[in-house]
Amino acid sequence: MSNFKEKYGPWAVVTGATTGIGKSISKQLAADGVNIIAVARNETNLSTLKAELEVGHGVTVDTISADLSLSDASNVIAEKTAHRDVGLLVANAGIENDGFFIENDINAESKLLALNIQSPMQLSHIFAQRLSARGKGGILFVSSLFGYQGVPLVANYSASKAYILSLGEALNVELRPLGVDVTVLSPGLTKTPMVDNMAIDFSKMPITTHDPAMVARVGLNALGKKATVVPGLINKIYAWENRLIPRSWPVKLFGFLLSRARTNSDAEIEFRPE
Repeated sequence: MSNFKEKYGPWAVVTGATTGIGKSISKQLAADGVNIIAVARNETNLSTLKAELEVGHGVTVDTISADLSLSDASNVIAEKTAHRDVGLLVANAGIENDGFFIENDINAESKLLALNIQSPMQLSHIFAQRLSARGKGGILFVSSLFGYQGVPLVANYSASKAYILSLGEALNVELRPLGVDVTVLSPGLTKTPMVDNMAIDFSKMPITTHDPAMVARVGLNALGKKATVVPGLINKIYAWENRLIPRSWPVKLFGFLLSRARTNSDAEIEFRPE
């Protein structure tokens, strides 16, 4: 892993910092000597992470307890980080709703869009201005393999991750001349609390599960080198094949596989390439 403190600066903001990929990214940055501004909702988990990183790596950890689905959350983070020389933003926080779109609660789907799209858009806008003004910095977006195509039974989630993928690809070109590196990390199935809480038995799907530490390492190593990165060979093939076959095929295939793996429904989506 690169020397992030030397390359980008002494502080990094990490959203969704207390679990899963976000926690692994925080730990790896702290091991490199980067001070962390950890953003998450659960204050107990934030306190635990703060103690772990400060004792284990000798860094300083600021914590911000915030619900990023709320409209004023990004402005609160902007105010609470203004006194720090932040050189890196990791926009990782997100939620997932699975099930048939028409059966899902509309308020839950709207909250997903606020957290998965509005929050990273606002935060990247705020910090892109700061980073470009200081002449260097980095932004790591966390999207998903599901962002490479529409995915039935997680329709709104996959759409939100497609937005992040597209935004990050564009900002990679826009911000590079200003000294700001932008990379989109698109993990496949990763062992995280979010995945564990889904009503889907992923063992029934031909997808490899990855450790969050491995995914975090791949994302951080790609920053400044690649616009997009997908961890894992099988996941890379899934993402790459979309360029070679009709776009409808992977959409139908994922719908078929997810419907067979659901734990709370007997309904199955048929897969017929056309």
